[in-house]
Amino acid sequence: MSLDGYCMDIEKTYSVLIAENEETARELLVEYLFTRPELRLSGIARNGEDAFQKLSGQEYDLVLMDTQLPRMTGIEVLERLKKIPYVIFTTAYEQYAIRAFDLGAVDYLLKPFDVERFNKSIDKFLSLHNADTCLARLSAAGFTVKERSKHYVLPYQDIIYVSSHGKNSVIHTNKKDIVTAVILKEVERKVPADSFMRIHKQHIVNIRHVAALEYYIGGQYIVYLKDEDDSPLPVGKKYATKLKSRLNMD
Repeated sequence: MSLDGYCMDIEKTYSVLIAENEETARELLVEYLFTRPELRLSGIARNGEDAFQKLSGQEYDLVLMDTQLPRMTGIEVLERLKKIPYVIFTTAYEQYAIRAFDLGAVDYLLKPFDVERFNKSIDKFLSLHNADTCLARLSAAGFTVKERSKHYVLPYQDIIYVSSHGKNSVIHTNKKDIVTAVILKEVERKVPADSFMRIHKQHIVNIRHVAALEYYIGGQYIVYLKDEDDSPLPVGKKYATKLKSRLNMD
């Protein structure tokens, strides 16, 4: 499946929490938010403690938060959260910007700001969110490979095994072999561990495509795969015990 086509249909309405104690600033944020049809106001917090409680009990796509909230600052709210959401800080104090970006803030809006500057921040959030969402969807669907000038998503279930070839890896499927400029260690990191396993310094196999495992004199194991050639692959000694366990052969 083409990478471009897979990511084009990302479209949704994003839930927003406004955490702002100043009434005038809060009303202005609500006004600006309503000019963006892709945003939905899902909550308002008037102090840091309230913001922390709301963020601990519910997920929001975006948080518009002042740094100088009473009871708990916006920075302290993020520092106490187990999972930091997308946040755009709104503040009159620029000295907190470095810490805000250290915590992964999307943007830092200095008051007073107009709707044009607000929209730039929202556009930046949408770009980041959609890119992250696209990568997550691709990762869940399959392995992304580049062939000539195009990128494709190769479904994990179609991959029989992956072998190392210098600085490249070869992805073996029943239809064809695909060479990708990714080292085997990086492939191992990207494929789902519940389906794939490293069995040798040069090979990763899809457990679902393993047909048999045979023992040879001298402690050598050979694995046979469910492909057109019943491909045999060597199993490294340090991987053999784990592979037998995965195949329920103990």
